[in-house]
Amino acid sequence: MDYHFQRNFAGQPEAQFSMDHEAIGFWLTDELGSNNQQLEHLLQVIDSLEKGQRWEYFDDGTDYRLHLTRDGVAISAALLESESTMPVSLEGCDVLAQLDYYDHESMSHCGLDDFKRLLLGWQKFLDL
Repeated sequence: MDYHFQRNFAGQPEAQFSMDHEAIGFWLTDELGSNNQQLEHLLQVIDSLEKGQRWEYFDDGTDYRLHLTRDGVAISAALLESESTMPVSLEGCDVLAQLDYYDHESMSHCGLDDFKRLLLGWQKFLDL
């Protein structure tokens, strides 16, 4: 998982991630941002997962949903949840067969250890 942190033209922190993990960057920038209280809470949740004190954790943000388990992390766009409940008929739609569905901006996964290192790095970046 390749990433770097930077400040935008307005001085706000943002995270840029490699293609396979873009949703994590959007979640980090838009949902967590510089909310130190939420960051500390997530680090405590990860600690409880690592100690076997809980099985999983969900956090529904405005645009993204965070799902932590003892094994890994999944971040998915809230839009995916609403789209999956809508009936869609693709019958007779040959164009869709030619399209390669790109969902890296909408869904990403990583290990719990990697996610913890990411949050600690983000915390350090915010303190600069």
